[in-house]
Amino acid sequence: MIEKFSNTAFSNLIIQILDKYQIYDICICPGSRNTPLKIAFLNHKQFRCTSHIDERGAGFFSLGISKASLKPAAILTTSGTAVANLLPSIIEADLSLTPLIVITADRPKSLLNTGENQTIKQDDIFKNFVRGQVHIDSEDKKSIESIYNKLDSIIKKSIGIVGENPPGPIHLNISFDEPLIDKDCSYEIKHKSREQNKPLYQHFLFPKFKYPVIVCGQLNTSKYNNLILELSERLNCPIFADPLSQLRYDKKHSNIFCFYDYYIDKLSIKPDYIIRFGRKPVSKKLTSLINSFGQHNMILFSDYKQYNEDVYAITIKDIDHIENTNTRKDDFFNTVNQLENKTEKVLSEYFNKTYFFEGNILLHCLNYFKDNDNLFIGNSLAVRNLEKFCPNINKKIRIYSNRGASGIDGLIASAFGTSYHNKSDRNILILGDVSFFHDINSLLIANQSTINMTIIVINNSGGQIFNTLSYKKNIDKKYDKFWTTPINIKIKESCRLYKLDYDIINSIDDIKIVDKILDKKGVNVVEIKVDFNSTQKIEEAINQKL
Repeated sequence: MIEKFSNTAFSNLIIQILDKYQIYDICICPGSRNTPLKIAFLNHKQFRCTSHIDERGAGFFSLGISKASLKPAAILTTSGTAVANLLPSIIEADLSLTPLIVITADRPKSLLNTGENQTIKQDDIFKNFVRGQVHIDSEDKKSIESIYNKLDSIIKKSIGIVGENPPGPIHLNISFDEPLIDKDCSYEIKHKSREQNKPLYQHFLFPKFKYPVIVCGQLNTSKYNNLILELSERLNCPIFADPLSQLRYDKKHSNIFCFYDYYIDKLSIKPDYIIRFGRKPVSKKLTSLINSFGQHNMILFSDYKQYNEDVYAITIKDIDHIENTNTRKDDFFNTVNQLENKTEKVLSEYFNKTYFFEGNILLHCLNYFKDNDNLFIGNSLAVRNLEKFCPNINKKIRIYSNRGASGIDGLIASAFGTSYHNKSDRNILILGDVSFFHDINSLLIANQSTINMTIIVINNSGGQIFNTLSYKKNIDKKYDKFWTTPINIKIKESCRLYKLDYDIINSIDDIKIVDKILDKKGVNVVEIKVDFNSTQKIEEAINQKL
């Protein structure tokens, strides 16, 4: 047992554990109480430390790094309200199965409820959204080995154990007593060899069905693309590939269908079995179809146990062979194929330089992307237009998003995090004007770190997605501002404030400038102004032809 922790020694213990798992990206926020850990990280050169003034933005920046690297980044804050600012990014990490390590400095428990400044109850503050949390108080008397084992165990939970719990955020809440910088009584813990989990392989046999369909929602990796395509070929099965599936923008394939949102509710032959990969899709119509199926008519293949899902899930890595005794039937596939071709033909009439609407804008931007480009797509209309208008193409584009909780907060910071990790690649963020202004303070990150990113802002004068909802006709127009929340600030002036390059596009023909901007270094903002009323009229005309 030890009488009292040395702040410096304890900080170096955390360094040891993170080094063991090769977790080196550390986002550091300002403050005094987290000084012992700041010094420890900065004194060990293997850690890539970035400085942030805003905990909320730093949380999303860390999240972006984790999304791109598929391993945890760590964020370090001081005590008090600094901690509370991390909640939005933690929720997104939880629901998008993204590993994240949150380290918050705290004050000793003896100061709680004493009126002491900057002291709140931080222990278990994120309890509903983390894989686990550890609170260590400098006044507790525990062996250094037991503390090490606790920390080691919880970091494994963040990384995720294949076949068991998925990756996600964890919370380490560490109280440091004064003096903050104290004597270094370091402890060396010998790493135990990791146990190798041997998977219990099994055969999987599909039940009887006639008309199967594969639905690929958001996936964090493209590693199963070939397996999905092979399975669809064996079953003669259409794949409804969400834009976030990493499959729609990988390679061109005749079994990949993208315009299902236009016809999924009009099929003359209905699917009788759904094979799912990834999260539920962006399309409300497709999600509605999924929700109508029972446990015996659907399966979810996943790396992990069922999480935030109510469907039967099976761990795909534990399967060495998938068997199918069903007889191939072509009529369902042919029906879907005919509807897909018809829809594509109608849409192609509007994919030219005459029509300046959001779907055509996104498609033309996509045409200038190259293999291995990284696209972070915003929520609301941006991702929905990508889903409805941009087909399967023969380009390998890595797609990122914050679709765990689908908020518009933190999009710039998250995209910057992915760019920070993908330093040598071309990085693009496409989002709406409200999302841009909501996270505008994160543009400061561009001045603190080396970020290469083209930000394309689709400016339709507010959150126009609310004008597409069924209840809109029941709301008096004079109250529009409480839904669309238009912002009377010029994007050009905002870029000047943050010292960013700015361009504007006013026509489809102007989009060709994107080709040059994508190769520029630093952060470059492109504003595309669109009239949402014109967009609505074009979409109505498309729907009438279908």
